[in-house]
Amino acid sequence: MNQIREVERINQEELARGISGTSASWHAKYARSAWVFVGNLAYELTEGDVLAVMSEYGEIDDFHLVRDEDTGKSKGFCFCKYCDARSCVLAVDNLCGFQMNQGRSLRVDHVESYRLPKSLQDKEEELQKRLQENEGLEGHAYEGVELKNDFSFHQGQDLFAPKASKRKKSTEEEDPNRPEGRKSKEEQKREKERRKRERAQIRQEREERRREKRAKHMKDGDEAEDRSKGERHRSSSSSRKHKKSSRKDDKKKRKKSERRSRSRSRSPPSRKR
Repeated sequence: MNQIREVERINQEELARGISGTSASWHAKYARSAWVFVGNLAYELTEGDVLAVMSEYGEIDDFHLVRDEDTGKSKGFCFCKYCDARSCVLAVDNLCGFQMNQGRSLRVDHVESYRLPKSLQDKEEELQKRLQENEGLEGHAYEGVELKNDFSFHQGQDLFAPKASKRKKSTEEEDPNRPEGRKSKEEQKREKERRKRERAQIRQEREERRREKRAKHMKDGDEAEDRSKGERHRSSSSSRKHKKSSRKDDKKKRKKSERRSRSRSRSPPSRKR
């Protein structure tokens, strides 16, 4: 906290004297360093959370949130490298004392000479030493590195060779350390093809059953329609017969009534005694 207040005091004094941004400023000592130290971070913050804040003042080139090697938990501080060293001045002036999370005041300061963590530094030195020893030899950069395939600089891959000429590895050559219960790639491929054929056969049988059901449904519908037509035809014929018989009866009744009326008109009137 004392360092945060000291940085704020120096910045206020430079503003009062008007030397901020000049060669007399205290930032000029770190003009060649693009690294800043960020401390007093909340332990639950991730790299993305801190980067979202630090990237407000410049493009970030490198970042390292220090974590515990055993547990992987954050230790509450990190190192950030900007592409431009002038972004460090903006970050220190604006973020030092800024309350980011849970009321914690960030401590942001310049780093004159940044060094990698000891574990990473040992690996980097070993790699540089190996490169210097094998410098100038063909493929020295890939020495001791497992490649994706077994082709080398001396034996390349023929891209224009026919597919039939490609080497086929047996199950033992593909993976000699394969466990007994695990299937090889060829077996997995055959199993996949078999399942694919079974699914196609099931779909075909399902489609055939659907077509048969549709045909049966259409046949039943046609039979029902024929029955309904026959019933309508019978009902219409019976109604016609009934109408015809009723017309005949009416005709007979009219004729009978006409004969009676004629016979009455022809008979002489009866005399009274």
